[in-house]
Amino acid sequence: MIFKPKYCKMTEGSFTLPRVACATAHPSLQSEIFGELWHHFSLGSSELCVTPADGYCFSLGSAAPLPLNGYAYTVSIEPRGICLLAESETALIHAFMTLLDRFTAADAPEGTRIEAAACQLYDRASIGCRMVHFCVFPETELWELRRFVRFAAALKYSHLILEFWGTLRLDCLRELAWPSAFSKEEIRPILEEGAALGLETVPMFNHLGHASGSRIMHGKHVVLDQNPALGSYFSEDGWCWAIEKPRVRALLRKIRAELCELCGEGSYFHVGCDEAFGLELTEDSIVLITDFLNGIAAEMKEAGRRVIAWGDMLLFRHAHYDPANPYTCNSPSAETERAMLGRLSRDILIADWQYDARHAPIETAGTLTAAGFDCLLCPWDKGVPQLDACADTVKEEGLFGLLHTTWHTLTSGMPFVLLAAVRSFDGDSTMPHLAAYTKTAALLRRVMPAEGDYRRAGWSREQVGIRW
Repeated sequence: MIFKPKYCKMTEGSFTLPRVACATAHPSLQSEIFGELWHHFSLGSSELCVTPADGYCFSLGSAAPLPLNGYAYTVSIEPRGICLLAESETALIHAFMTLLDRFTAADAPEGTRIEAAACQLYDRASIGCRMVHFCVFPETELWELRRFVRFAAALKYSHLILEFWGTLRLDCLRELAWPSAFSKEEIRPILEEGAALGLETVPMFNHLGHASGSRIMHGKHVVLDQNPALGSYFSEDGWCWAIEKPRVRALLRKIRAELCELCGEGSYFHVGCDEAFGLELTEDSIVLITDFLNGIAAEMKEAGRRVIAWGDMLLFRHAHYDPANPYTCNSPSAETERAMLGRLSRDILIADWQYDARHAPIETAGTLTAAGFDCLLCPWDKGVPQLDACADTVKEEGLFGLLHTTWHTLTSGMPFVLLAAVRSFDGDSTMPHLAAYTKTAALLRRVMPAEGDYRRAGWSREQVGIRW
């Protein structure tokens, strides 16, 4: 099992899955994806058939429901059946994922049978907003995105931040995508599947730095490498958008509209804004940048969405910070930090990535909250101490939530996606580092079996040349 719930009482016996499991449940669990996951988690030995019922529940056989008692959901497994009860549709989906996590294989005269040990389980998340970030690179294949969406949903993340790096064809400007980019029609079914699994997709587009549609280490520029005549849309080196120009702002507005339409209804939009290298933060540019972001925040608020922005350009590394935590702060002075934070709308949710911090509390988050901002802390696959420092600070300081980032390192970092999810729930979250590797592999096999394809097995296409 991956998750250890806040409260779980083991009882006698177990429930054996029948060949055809005829259940009654809330209509949200009638989506085909739930039947597919049931089939995969039962190792192909059981098929799920759901008849709609009232209430946020799932019932198979004659198990008695457990009262919520303030928890998000309960799971009752008895030898005679299974019953799930939840406070909401999303909580019921999480209860269903918890149930799948408890399926185990046992020997049987005719091969393998799947059973779930009898128990009474109460659960809830200790971090309410649990986001995970996925980059769609030109090297990304559609099956990888679909598998990651299922993986994140099975781990009970609340939101998926989806960042296309020149890999989505947009109507507003052809050069924003490489010729091999995906169409909206290819991406939309995957996002719809994620929504059915309770995962809200957050659209993202870089509105300041990273205007090249690439990370700085590779020097590629999705627009200018296709059409150099569009150079006036950017800073002289092409790294930042020329946000002072009305036509650039109009283009970015169109991009936001297209991405929101693709991702469906939601509560957030991520505008990036990290690593704006070469941008001189003067009194005039601070006004320009903060007015620009405040205008987007007001626009998005009217549409029912909240803007998320990276925090590194807002933060200065103060001398009083713990020297054992080498914070990433790209503001040149304390005065610039005060000016930026003083002018920026508090409607903006700041995502603070401190990938080299190893100890809680992470003090930059305290700077942001003291200035009146809600804050997400952002781990990466830089080691368990870094992840724990983020999760512990979120819990102990009551921050807005956790945003686990993945960037270009999923070929070695997929287990950290699992660890970040486990750290976000109330139960025992002391899973050893290497145990996360074996559990990640097992979960990937269930959410999307490789079916003998070597490249699709595990989380790396090869076994040589990868980082550990």
